[in-house]
Amino acid sequence: MLWIKRYIIIICFWTISCELHEPIFDNSLDLEAAQAKGIYPPALVFFPNNAEVTVGDTVSVEVYAMKIENVGMAQIQVHYEANKLSVESVTQGSLFQGGNQPFFITEDDSNNGILTIFITYLGPSGKAIEGTGDIALIHFKPRSTGNTEFRISQESILLDPDANAITLNGYGKGMIDAQ
Repeated sequence: MLWIKRYIIIICFWTISCELHEPIFDNSLDLEAAQAKGIYPPALVFFPNNAEVTVGDTVSVEVYAMKIENVGMAQIQVHYEANKLSVESVTQGSLFQGGNQPFFITEDDSNNGILTIFITYLGPSGKAIEGTGDIALIHFKPRSTGNTEFRISQESILLDPDANAITLNGYGKGMIDAQ
Protein backbone atom coordinates (compact mmCIF):
# COMPACT_ATOMS: atom_id res chain seq x y z
CA MET A 1 0.00 0.00 0.00
CA LEU A 2 2.89 2.33 0.79
CA TRP A 3 4.43 1.84 -2.67
CA ILE A 4 1.11 2.80 -4.29
CA LYS A 5 1.06 6.13 -2.41
CA ARG A 6 4.67 6.82 -3.40
CA TYR A 7 3.90 5.91 -7.00
CA ILE A 8 0.88 8.25 -7.08
CA ILE A 9 2.90 11.10 -5.52
CA ILE A 10 5.74 10.63 -8.03
CA ILE A 11 3.30 10.57 -10.96
CA CYS A 12 1.57 13.73 -9.68
CA PHE A 13 4.87 15.62 -9.34
CA TRP A 14 6.01 14.41 -12.73
CA THR A 15 2.84 15.54 -14.55
CA ILE A 16 2.80 18.89 -12.76
CA SER A 17 6.48 19.59 -13.42
CA CYS A 18 6.46 18.66 -17.11
CA GLU A 19 6.08 21.59 -19.45
CA LEU A 20 5.56 20.97 -23.14
CA HIS A 21 6.64 23.64 -25.56
CA GLU A 22 5.06 24.24 -28.91
CA PRO A 23 7.82 23.84 -31.50
CA ILE A 24 8.59 26.83 -33.72
CA PHE A 25 8.99 26.02 -37.39
CA ASP A 26 10.51 29.06 -39.06
CA ASN A 27 12.72 27.57 -41.74
CA SER A 28 12.48 29.79 -44.81
CA LEU A 29 13.01 26.73 -47.04
CA ASP A 30 10.02 24.89 -45.55
CA LEU A 31 7.12 25.30 -47.99
CA GLU A 32 4.50 25.46 -45.23
CA ALA A 33 6.45 28.08 -43.25
CA ALA A 34 7.05 30.09 -46.43
CA GLN A 35 3.37 29.94 -47.39
CA ALA A 36 2.42 31.18 -43.92
CA LYS A 37 4.50 34.29 -44.76
CA GLY A 38 2.85 34.65 -48.17
CA ILE A 39 5.76 33.23 -50.17
CA TYR A 40 4.80 30.68 -52.81
CA PRO A 41 7.17 29.00 -55.30
CA PRO A 42 8.83 29.82 -57.50
CA ALA A 43 10.52 32.17 -55.08
CA LEU A 44 13.83 33.61 -53.93
CA VAL A 45 14.45 33.44 -50.17
CA PHE A 46 17.24 33.67 -47.58
CA PHE A 47 18.53 30.92 -45.31
CA PRO A 48 18.81 31.55 -42.49
CA ASN A 49 16.42 34.47 -42.61
CA ASN A 50 17.14 35.54 -39.01
CA ALA A 51 20.52 35.81 -37.33
CA GLU A 52 22.00 37.17 -34.12
CA VAL A 53 25.56 38.47 -34.22
CA THR A 54 27.96 40.74 -32.39
CA VAL A 55 28.84 44.04 -34.07
CA GLY A 56 32.04 43.51 -36.05
CA ASP A 57 31.45 39.79 -36.60
CA THR A 58 30.42 38.41 -39.97
CA VAL A 59 27.13 36.64 -40.58
CA SER A 60 26.60 34.32 -43.57
CA VAL A 61 23.26 34.24 -45.39
CA GLU A 62 22.46 32.12 -48.44
CA VAL A 63 20.19 33.19 -51.29
CA TYR A 64 17.99 30.22 -52.24
CA ALA A 65 15.72 29.58 -55.20
CA MET A 66 12.63 27.58 -54.25
CA LYS A 67 11.08 25.17 -56.75
CA ILE A 68 12.21 26.88 -59.93
CA GLU A 69 11.92 25.38 -63.42
CA ASN A 70 13.63 26.04 -66.75
CA VAL A 71 15.94 28.81 -65.48
CA GLY A 72 18.93 29.83 -67.54
CA MET A 73 19.84 33.21 -66.04
CA ALA A 74 19.19 35.26 -62.92
CA GLN A 75 19.65 38.86 -61.80
CA ILE A 76 18.97 39.13 -58.09
CA GLN A 77 18.87 42.40 -56.19
CA VAL A 78 19.35 42.34 -52.44
CA HIS A 79 18.48 45.56 -50.62
CA TYR A 80 20.07 46.24 -47.24
CA GLU A 81 20.52 49.22 -44.92
CA ALA A 82 23.94 50.53 -45.96
CA ASN A 83 24.37 52.57 -42.77
CA LYS A 84 23.85 49.43 -40.64
CA LEU A 85 25.33 46.61 -42.78
CA SER A 86 28.23 46.10 -45.13
CA VAL A 87 28.69 43.30 -47.66
CA GLU A 88 32.06 41.68 -46.99
CA SER A 89 31.95 39.10 -49.79
CA VAL A 90 29.66 37.08 -52.04
CA THR A 91 30.40 33.58 -53.32
CA GLN A 92 28.61 31.39 -55.81
CA GLY A 93 26.25 28.68 -54.58
CA SER A 94 25.77 25.21 -56.01
CA LEU A 95 22.45 25.49 -57.87
CA PHE A 96 23.83 26.64 -61.23
CA GLN A 97 26.31 23.73 -61.48
CA GLY A 98 26.31 20.74 -63.79
CA GLY A 99 27.89 21.94 -66.98
CA ASN A 100 30.58 24.47 -67.64
CA GLN A 101 31.52 26.94 -64.94
CA PRO A 102 28.61 29.44 -64.68
CA PHE A 103 29.12 33.14 -65.29
CA PHE A 104 28.85 34.68 -61.80
CA ILE A 105 29.44 38.33 -60.97
CA THR A 106 28.24 40.71 -58.28
CA GLU A 107 27.96 44.47 -57.95
CA ASP A 108 27.67 46.09 -54.53
CA ASP A 109 26.35 49.65 -54.47
CA SER A 110 27.33 50.23 -50.85
CA ASN A 111 26.14 53.87 -50.92
CA ASN A 112 22.55 52.84 -51.67
CA GLY A 113 22.56 49.38 -50.07
CA ILE A 114 21.91 47.37 -53.24
CA LEU A 115 23.77 44.15 -53.97
CA THR A 116 23.14 42.75 -57.47
CA ILE A 117 23.99 39.13 -58.28
CA PHE A 118 24.23 38.03 -61.92
CA ILE A 119 24.48 34.35 -62.84
CA THR A 120 24.06 32.45 -66.11
CA TYR A 121 23.84 28.70 -66.54
CA LEU A 122 26.21 27.22 -69.08
CA GLY A 123 24.99 23.64 -68.94
CA PRO A 124 25.33 20.94 -71.54
CA SER A 125 23.20 21.49 -74.66
CA GLY A 126 21.93 24.80 -73.26
CA LYS A 127 19.67 23.05 -70.75
CA ALA A 128 18.26 25.00 -67.86
CA ILE A 129 18.23 24.29 -64.14
CA GLU A 130 15.34 23.39 -61.89
CA GLY A 131 14.64 22.59 -58.27
CA THR A 132 15.54 24.20 -54.96
CA GLY A 133 19.07 25.23 -54.10
CA ASP A 134 21.53 27.89 -53.09
CA ILE A 135 22.46 30.54 -55.63
CA ALA A 136 24.87 32.64 -53.57
CA LEU A 137 26.38 33.01 -50.11
CA ILE A 138 26.49 36.59 -48.77
CA HIS A 139 28.72 37.60 -45.86
CA PHE A 140 27.29 40.65 -44.07
CA LYS A 141 29.00 42.61 -41.30
CA PRO A 142 26.87 44.79 -38.97
CA ARG A 143 28.14 48.35 -38.47
CA SER A 144 25.93 49.15 -35.46
CA THR A 145 23.70 47.52 -32.87
CA GLY A 146 20.01 46.83 -33.42
CA ASN A 147 17.80 45.05 -35.92
CA THR A 148 18.57 45.41 -39.60
CA GLU A 149 16.38 44.11 -42.42
CA PHE A 150 17.59 42.88 -45.78
CA ARG A 151 15.33 41.73 -48.60
CA ILE A 152 15.19 40.45 -52.15
CA SER A 153 13.86 43.17 -54.42
CA GLN A 154 10.89 42.63 -56.71
CA GLU A 155 13.17 43.95 -59.44
CA SER A 156 14.95 40.57 -59.35
CA ILE A 157 14.38 38.47 -62.44
CA LEU A 158 14.80 34.89 -63.58
CA LEU A 159 15.00 34.10 -67.29
CA ASP A 160 14.60 30.88 -69.24
CA PRO A 161 17.31 29.84 -71.76
CA ASP A 162 15.54 31.92 -74.45
CA ALA A 163 15.64 35.05 -72.20
CA ASN A 164 11.89 34.98 -71.43
CA ALA A 165 10.99 36.23 -67.95
CA ILE A 166 9.86 33.68 -65.36
CA THR A 167 7.27 34.92 -62.88
CA LEU A 168 8.39 34.87 -59.26
CA ASN A 169 5.70 34.45 -56.62
CA GLY A 170 7.77 35.24 -53.56
CA TYR A 171 10.61 37.47 -52.44
CA GLY A 172 12.26 36.69 -49.14
CA LYS A 173 13.46 39.01 -46.43
CA GLY A 174 15.61 38.57 -43.40
CA MET A 175 16.68 40.22 -40.18
CA ILE A 176 20.05 40.54 -38.46
CA ASP A 177 20.02 41.40 -34.76
CA ALA A 178 23.40 42.90 -33.89
CA GLN A 179 24.40 43.17 -30.23
